[in-house]
This record gives sequence, C-alpha cells and structure tokens, in this order.
Amino acid sequence: MLISGRENPRLKRLARLYKSSSFRRSEGAFVIEGLRNCSDAVKSYEQGLLEITAFFYESSALSENGYVPREVFEAVPEELRFELADGLAARVSETKSSQGVFITAKRQVRDIADIDAERTPKILVLNAVKDPGNLGTLLRTADAVGIKAAVMSKECADVYSPKVVRSAMGSLPRLELYIENDFSAVIKALDERGVMTCAAIVRDGESVPGFCFGEKCAVVIGNEARGLSEEDAALCSGRVTITMQGNAESLNAASAGSIIMWEMLRGDLL
Repeated sequence: MLISGRENPRLKRLARLYKSSSFRRSEGAFVIEGLRNCSDAVKSYEQGLLEITAFFYESSALSENGYVPREVFEAVPEELRFELADGLAARVSETKSSQGVFITAKRQVRDIADIDAERTPKILVLNAVKDPGNLGTLLRTADAVGIKAAVMSKECADVYSPKVVRSAMGSLPRLELYIENDFSAVIKALDERGVMTCAAIVRDGESVPGFCFGEKCAVVIGNEARGLSEEDAALCSGRVTITMQGNAESLNAASAGSIIMWEMLRGDLL
C-alpha cells in the first residue's frame, strides 16, 4: 500500500509515535528506525520476541542500491507493509539522513511483581538514568553480557524513545523490561526473591574486582549527575565502587555500569 500524502492517518500516527512519549504509552507502541535496527527487529519478530504492527519504507530503500535486503522486507506480512512516497520519511525522522525505513511494534513492559529471579538471576536496575544514549548503551551492554532483565524507575528516560531505541541497537526485544514508579518497591521485590542488590557508588564501596556477586544479583546504577542517593543506596544489600587509578574523578553511568555488569557476569563470560 502506498502512502502518498502528509495527511495520511497511518503516517500521522507514525509521526506521533516517533515524537510523543505520552502517545507511545497510550498506544502501547513504539518506533524502530533504520536498516540495522529494523533488520534486528525482524529477526526478533521471527523468533517470537517482538510483535510488529507495521513496516514503512521508501521505494528507494528497496532499490538495487537501497538499504533493505529483500529477505528482511519479505519476512514481514504483506498487509503490514506500507510504502512511503519520496520525502515523507524525512518528515517523520529527526536523524540527519534518514534511511527511509521504520517499524512500529508493541511495547513490552512488565510488572515488577512478575519478575522471576530463577529465570533471570542477573538483573540490571536503573534509577533516574536520564540520558537516552546512556540508557540505550546500558541496555545494549546488558544484552551483550547475558543479562536478561532490566528494571527502570519512572524517572529514567523513556525506554521506547527513538534515541534509546537507536542506542540499544536491537537489544530491547531480547530483554525483559520492567518500569516501576517506586524504587523501594523494586528493591523489596528483589529482596523477596533472594536477589542481592549492589549499589554502584563513586567512593567508599567495596572494590569491584574483589566483590562477591551472588548467584542472584542485580547491579543498581543511579543518575548520571548525582548517582544514587544515600537513602536509595542504603536500601541495597551491597555497595561497589570502581577504583580509579588515573586522574578522572568518575566515569559516566554507561561506562561504570558496563564495567560492573561485565564483572558480575565474568564467570559466565570467561
């Protein structure tokens, strides 16, 4: 089906999903943009990890010199494929050079009460991580090292914003995602399931290489500027610190979280 005008309802919905976090929540959907992320989304769709609701593409993306491999395009049912007239993709995207490929899919946020520490014994917990790039990178790293569940406080950036989706590079469907309004409720739920919670703090915690991560363990990363508050860190069952050897005072949230997650999973990775 060809979408030729800016007033097309499907195009207007795509644009609203792209730009509005409140609309994404109310619709229970989000947007994936670009060849790499859309190709990963199709793989997740084929594996039953993601429900795709529409595939939008400019005809140039399917040309001989285009971006989209034919097998990716054909993996999506024909009734979900919509061609965009030239120039319409640029009206939706906020990237400098859109590849003209978008997928809309259903959000997959779970309730913290349903978290299963037997199935996902290693967990990433993020409290007020505001930067979309940091949030996406942390989720991508969690996926890379083998963490299967990520819990975010409501103060985090919108996990389904285009910037987070791009930074996560296809990892979102492979993670069980939980969003909880009350940080203390997260720690309580994990405590009840025998999960050790390790607060990442700038100083005065146990050095990461010497820390004994439990079989069931969650690393807790706080806000980029403030870190975890003393009140929130006190709720956790352990504290870890990355010992600094150089002159830098601290690492950003994505770098620190990546190091600690790798250490937490080191026994499985080596």
